[in-house]
Amino acid sequence: MNLPAANITARTDYQQNFTSGNYASALGLLPTIGVKSNTANFNNTLGGNGPAPLNLAHIKLVSINNLTVLGTFTEIALSTTNQNIFAAVASVASGTVLNNLRLATAGFTWVAGTYTAELFFLAPGLLGGNVITPATHTMNIIVPSFITPLTTAGTTSILVNNLSFYRTPAGISASKAINLTNTVNYRPSLQTGNSNFSFSTTLPYNSLPVTPVSSVATTLTAIPTATPITLSTTAQGLTPVAGLAVPTNNSQTLNYAFSIDATKLKAGFLQAGTYSVPITYTWSKPSSIYPAGPLQAQGVGSLEVVVSDLSEIIANQSTVNLTFSTASHYQNGVNQDMPAHLKLSKTTPYNVYVRATSANFASGVNSVPLNVMRIGPMPGQTGMQTVTLSATAQQLINGADPVIDRSLNIRYSIPASETSKLLNKPAGTYTTNIIFSFVAP
Repeated sequence: MNLPAANITARTDYQQNFTSGNYASALGLLPTIGVKSNTANFNNTLGGNGPAPLNLAHIKLVSINNLTVLGTFTEIALSTTNQNIFAAVASVASGTVLNNLRLATAGFTWVAGTYTAELFFLAPGLLGGNVITPATHTMNIIVPSFITPLTTAGTTSILVNNLSFYRTPAGISASKAINLTNTVNYRPSLQTGNSNFSFSTTLPYNSLPVTPVSSVATTLTAIPTATPITLSTTAQGLTPVAGLAVPTNNSQTLNYAFSIDATKLKAGFLQAGTYSVPITYTWSKPSSIYPAGPLQAQGVGSLEVVVSDLSEIIANQSTVNLTFSTASHYQNGVNQDMPAHLKLSKTTPYNVYVRATSANFASGVNSVPLNVMRIGPMPGQTGMQTVTLSATAQQLINGADPVIDRSLNIRYSIPASETSKLLNKPAGTYTTNIIFSFVAP
């Protein structure tokens, strides 16, 4: 009996007819036909997974001499005890005995190989004299070697849709579950079709990112012997060479975890868009495992990292005070430096604007014009220009590259050339609200 892979995979019974020799009838003697096994199990004689229970095999009589037999048909589960599969109320003509074997696959984990038991058929009849020749038969159950993925590889997506992934050391991960059925040990491996991710986007960018596939680490979760790898165009095993044993009931789900730590995210995945690469999943039988020769299965899919258009501006100090309390302040002007005043994160090229929310600095009914104020970089701060405050947005930064948690040191100043606009103003605190933004509202 060649047990089909489809029945092992579906855990469905397999049936096959077979002849058990010739029945010779003694005239007038009422026949009974029985069967038993001369061995305690189906023993693996080649490859295999240890003995298979006899009661996986169920036998019944189909016909004698090409004629459906009269009497009682009984299906029995094979054992070492003789059991009748036929008892007649009248004599039966001699001829070939045809039986049906039903093999229940669901109750055993099948490993590629040959499982063997010796069957003994006897037909003494109620008065003796009837025989089946030959009485003894060797039954082989031949289990094929196969590795079959039941899940398509498809696309695995890592969705970078929150700035927190860039800030948490572990970064981000996503998993892909692939179901397999198999009758041999196998070693999972992965390889990519390109050494760098392909990049596409409909969003603005200053330059196309070049991101190596080695930015992504991969392992199998819930597999104690799993070997973590970084992706490469070279096939890399995810377990030791011996591979994974045939799983219970010949079915297993492998969960592939793809992860990018925060350092790699910042280095390779700052620009919003889609980073993709073809990826090949391979499951290979180790050469030392029965049967001889190579055996593998493959699935081709893709891995993509989708970075959303993310942005954030945080003002670390909510109040800035420029105090005029001495004559020298009016003569020389006043500066107020605010180290690490702003923290910026943006996954596309960005501009930074600043504006006031009112037409003037106000203190009750009194006011000072906005244009006395300059906002710009502290000494040493690069990539920023100084602007005159206005109710209309003024550009501080133009077309900067994507960044995570960029710290800006800001100087607020009223130069000596503008202090005359403060003269003859009543004492008081003149205020306005200031907004920093990525767009000019």
